[in-house]
Amino acid sequence: MKVWKKEEIKDLIENRNDAVIRGMLRIYDLQTESEKVFGDTHENNGIGFSGVDGEIMSSFSEFYNKTGFLTFKQIKIARKKMLKYAGQLTKISNKEL
Repeated sequence: MKVWKKEEIKDLIENRNDAVIRGMLRIYDLQTESEKVFGDTHENNGIGFSGVDGEIMSSFSEFYNKTGFLTFKQIKIARKKMLKYAGQLTKISNKEL
């Protein structure tokens, strides 16, 4: 099994839209149901979007789940934000979370 490094995850996010979307959806899936409903972060469990990003990233995830795409502007914003979650995504990819 491949062991992912944080820099590899960052590289994928920077260069591939599908990596941005897959990472965003995976973190969204790991949010608690309450966090999904309210679009914010109120449990400090080390998993999920930060309080600053919770609302917008949850809305992007829900939009993608409904439509199957993100707009150019949404992808641009999501890419920038998802770079902050490379550490979480590395742990998820390496089955540490």
